[in-house]
Amino acid sequence: MFSWLQKFEDPMNPLLGPNIKMLNLFGVWQPPGTKLRNTLYNAFYFSTISFVLAQFTDLYFQLNNFNKALNNLSLTSISVICSTKWLTYILHQSQWQKLVAAISEEELSQLKKQDPKVIKKMAEYKLYARVVSYMYWLLVLLTNVTLIMTPLLKLYISTTLRENIKNGLEEYPQIISCWFPFDCNSMPGYVYSCVIEILMAIQGSGVIAGHDANAITIMTFIKGQMQILKEKCVLIFDTKENEGRSEFLSRVKECHRHHNFLLQQSKLFNSLLSPVMFVYILICSMALCCSVVQFFSKEATADQKLWAVEYTAAQIAQLFLFCWHGNEVYVESKDVDIGVFSSDWWKADVHLRRHILLLAGKLNRPILYSAGPFSDLTVPTFIGIMKGSYSFFTLFSQMQEEP
Repeated sequence: MFSWLQKFEDPMNPLLGPNIKMLNLFGVWQPPGTKLRNTLYNAFYFSTISFVLAQFTDLYFQLNNFNKALNNLSLTSISVICSTKWLTYILHQSQWQKLVAAISEEELSQLKKQDPKVIKKMAEYKLYARVVSYMYWLLVLLTNVTLIMTPLLKLYISTTLRENIKNGLEEYPQIISCWFPFDCNSMPGYVYSCVIEILMAIQGSGVIAGHDANAITIMTFIKGQMQILKEKCVLIFDTKENEGRSEFLSRVKECHRHHNFLLQQSKLFNSLLSPVMFVYILICSMALCCSVVQFFSKEATADQKLWAVEYTAAQIAQLFLFCWHGNEVYVESKDVDIGVFSSDWWKADVHLRRHILLLAGKLNRPILYSAGPFSDLTVPTFIGIMKGSYSFFTLFSQMQEEP
């Protein structure tokens, strides 16, 4: 297993290698020199918009069936989120590539300096990023397998269902509720619809897994580099006997450069991620409410309840990962200037202390990632969404109980 995972590593991208390869596998990452491949992937992705519209069409036809409509809504919301993610990557491909190139260049530069403390810290957050990415990929894979296999296993195992379908009493179980211009409740139309739905499910899960793991890894990078910067500030006055004023100024200059780099990349990253997270939080809040209502509905079938549990768990885990890591970056960025005051600043003369004060003031700029203009990626945002979903469920339950 570990030897297989090593194939994802890229010496030119020490941290983001596996994430870039995952995005490249599903055609979202489009390097120069592969114009034909990029064109084919773009044509395929833009054609999936018709599939999303077909899901909304089927949702309209199912409004008279409450549980089917809720199940359709949860899947349609995933499709909308997935479409938003691949669309932003394709439209802002050059900016994503610029961000990744800057991160990899910074890491390669730090590795060349062979600073033991920096290398150790980089190894720590790299290991953490790998564990989170691989576990998240596994979660997305299990969710996708559950989505695909549940209706197919139901059809294979239940002889009663097959008899009812044969007699026209029930319809074939669909993987993804979608309207087709052909009859998908009879052969061979059902097989055609399953092939299309499985293809869409694999494509969607790949985009979500690649996009989210890459974003979380970048936030992990920013946090880890903030910790490295704090350590650099602590060691500003850690000079040898033959080192004097010039070495001190060089270290202050490096701290300024490093902080400017992190601010620039964070600003670029936030501009790329914020619109996606705005759409995601809006849809996720609604979808979580619908999933909980569906699970406690008396009319919901066992496979619908199973999907509601799996879907709700995946959505909560996904939202938590973004909010948690965004909050971690925010907390770490607020504490960077502590490194300056933890140094031996009292050894310096008045002129050098002025440089220290300027550096401390500049470092006191927290980095806060946003989800559109209305919310931030922090733990309080996550708690607020969970509270809102519970309040909606409580209100809905009371409405159901009223005569």
